[in-house]
Amino acid sequence: MVISFASGAAAATKFVYEYEEEQAETVPIAKLSSLQEVANTARTRGVPILVEFSTPWCRYCELLEQQVLKPLILNGKYKDQIIVNKLEVNTYSSIAGFDGRQYSSDHISRMYKVDLYPTLVFFNADGREVSQRIVGITVLEYVADELEKAIDAAVQDTATAL
Repeated sequence: MVISFASGAAAATKFVYEYEEEQAETVPIAKLSSLQEVANTARTRGVPILVEFSTPWCRYCELLEQQVLKPLILNGKYKDQIIVNKLEVNTYSSIAGFDGRQYSSDHISRMYKVDLYPTLVFFNADGREVSQRIVGITVLEYVADELEKAIDAAVQDTATAL
């Protein structure tokens, strides 16, 4: 960027500002299309699955993703310890369940008694919940702390089952 200032008959003075615009690191949270496929990957890797149940219009879901989930994924601490996926409810989409059968996303949500969004549910490769679920958000720092505790519990439960 070059900015010039001229003063009367004086020659133009040029100030050159060199900077790089900071590009926010973005990492998409994978949208869930098949619990069975994710379970197969989780079984192979020996890790639990975290499913974020959300809706497209949920501002709290977006806040949770931007302020807690994406930074957690980007910092790499749990990179090889958990699979994180997002299931959008009320989208008329269908996904394969743990049993391989096709269900609507709403049916999956009801099947796991999720009726408030966002809800974070931790599963093992067999579809059993392996940690305390996190429902809604209150204070983001609290949610982040609880999320780390829940991930640690899910990882430990999964490792014990192997």
